[in-house]
Amino acid sequence: MKILAVSDESTLERYSPEMLKDMFREVELIVSCGDVSNRYLDYLFTILNKELVYVNGNHIYAPDHDISFCKNIDAGENCNVKGIKIVGFDGSQKYSMGNHQYSEKDVFFMVMKSYMKTVFKTVDLVISHSPIGGINEGNDPIHKGFKSYRKAVDLLKPKYWLHGHVHLKSHHEIQEAELETTKIINVFGYKVLDLDFS
Repeated sequence: MKILAVSDESTLERYSPEMLKDMFREVELIVSCGDVSNRYLDYLFTILNKELVYVNGNHIYAPDHDISFCKNIDAGENCNVKGIKIVGFDGSQKYSMGNHQYSEKDVFFMVMKSYMKTVFKTVDLVISHSPIGGINEGNDPIHKGFKSYRKAVDLLKPKYWLHGHVHLKSHHEIQEAELETTKIINVFGYKVLDLDFS
């Protein structure tokens, strides 16, 4: 399945609707890993006319802009889109009193709650804003990953884990890793991914 994944930078705003339709004509699903504007997500959803699943980052831009037609799966919620079983985790490490900021303990309980309530038991795809602890993470405390996500890999056994939050030099840069049988990809800016869910 071809997925357009976006995070952290509204890179595609500079392209016209015609260019976007041409660039992403084969895309079947849009996924957002957070820290982009609700207006941006609305724009992509409207122009490409594809289902959109998202988690929030530690920043929410244009929060009053309605995107209820997109599927939010914060806090370990799950959904099934085109037969693909997806779980999502929002936010980042706690650094202020803002929303979508969590301690390691918060995330551990979020992961366990997600596992208990998912009807899938194993999933195809996890999307998160922050990375997994020790993998693709940043150097400063805010951009460190959550070690509790390793438990989610253990329990849910996703084929793929997409995240944002860690900025790269450009959206062309590739940052990938593997943990057990899960492929982990930083989708900073945007990435078109051809993922095999068979």
